[in-house]
Amino acid sequence: MNKPALALLIDGENVSASHMPAIMDHAKRLGEPLARCVVGDFCANRLSDWADIAPGYALETYFQRSGGKNKNSADIALTIRAMDLLAEGRFGSFLVVSSDRDFAPLALRLRRSGFPVYGMGAPTAGSGWRSACTEFYEFGMEEPKGIANGTAIATPPRSGKILTPAKPGWSFEDRDAVERIIGRAGSPDSPWIRLSQLGQLVRAHSESLGRRLGKGRLLKNLRVDPSFCLQGKGQSIEVRLKATKLPKQAALPARPRSLPSEAHPPA
Repeated sequence: MNKPALALLIDGENVSASHMPAIMDHAKRLGEPLARCVVGDFCANRLSDWADIAPGYALETYFQRSGGKNKNSADIALTIRAMDLLAEGRFGSFLVVSSDRDFAPLALRLRRSGFPVYGMGAPTAGSGWRSACTEFYEFGMEEPKGIANGTAIATPPRSGKILTPAKPGWSFEDRDAVERIIGRAGSPDSPWIRLSQLGQLVRAHSESLGRRLGKGRLLKNLRVDPSFCLQGKGQSIEVRLKATKLPKQAALPARPRSLPSEAHPPA
């Protein structure tokens, strides 16, 4: 059985080339990585490690000159490349390798188009970026010796597996369950529901769902998912479905038209 075509996109400014064996191993488990791209500024040997290994992994080196310190030129270039591949219509899923939370909007956009987006990065990757992905995988150790963001990194002792899945996050199933709960609890006249009440309904719906979305994870996921709208602060936070997802008001049955009484013929 043929594996689905996978687009592999690597933020060379954020990830060390030392991780490439683990990246490729994971990519091949997710699909067939037909597009393989590493993005960054390859001037003055800044990313020489990536340039050296690129031919052996059939990696396309996508050059983007840096716009200066704290600029995200490479991030924008990677996003453009991802949208170009999306437009080709040949790829069934995307693997974005970076610990940068700025890629959360890209992941959400690709997922809205119906494609799984897998993230991969360091254990320090932010929850917003993790939650935006269909699944997120961590490197099983701190960055090995190499170049990341132009800075040499020391090699820590190896421990455990090279790659370990991150804790469960906001899956399509969890999001759809929350959508159904809000849809049943709200009404066309009053679609807003208190976050505290939603939490209670989530726990009542499923104990396992309540555990996955407990300890503030429900609010974090709602904040980054464009399917939901939030208002208020603190204990007054309310949430509703986006307008396009609000349940339509059930049509009232048509009032039967009264027929004129038949005229009685004169006796």
